[in-house]
Amino acid sequence: METTPVTYNTFITGSNQKLVSKDDFLKILVTQLKYQNPLDPQKPEEFLTQLSQMTQVEQLQNITSSLEGINSSMKQSNISQWISTVGKKMLVEDTIMSKGDELYLKPSGDFDEIILTKTNLTTGAKETVSFKKGDPLVYTHEGDDAIGISVSAKKGNQSVACNTLLYRVIAGVNIEQEKPTLVATNGNTYSTEKVKEIK
Repeated sequence: METTPVTYNTFITGSNQKLVSKDDFLKILVTQLKYQNPLDPQKPEEFLTQLSQMTQVEQLQNITSSLEGINSSMKQSNISQWISTVGKKMLVEDTIMSKGDELYLKPSGDFDEIILTKTNLTTGAKETVSFKKGDPLVYTHEGDDAIGISVSAKKGNQSVACNTLLYRVIAGVNIEQEKPTLVATNGNTYSTEKVKEIK
């Protein structure tokens, strides 16, 4: 009975290109030796070539396993880093504040006064907070109701542009398909790509 030498291509099976194990290879090799033609035996060099190919395949399997382990560790580390952000504050683009959120006021030039107008989103009541030159330009919302905010700044009778930076409290982290989403105290969710900064 004539046999066909086992080659590297024999190790690749199925559409996902999985490699057979070393034990499988040895079983194939023993079977090949057992049933080879005694009048025309396989040359020792051919067996050495096959063993060499098996060593290469085993090394590839080990490398693949190592890379999968590194990839898994990196994903777990990344998820742990996002979980550690709970309780911290994230910079987001929004005009609504919830309890614990911080608003930093950034006038574009010199000013005499900045007025923050707060609108209670539950009752509709409006309230203003005034910031004079020299005051800390930060407002922390302590109320339980969410508020809408708008800001204006003046220097004498002239309007001054004023930007805001809203830092929202991170209350939790959702992880779906290994992609974290940060959850604010008001229930809003933010993909990590939309978060500009965490402090």
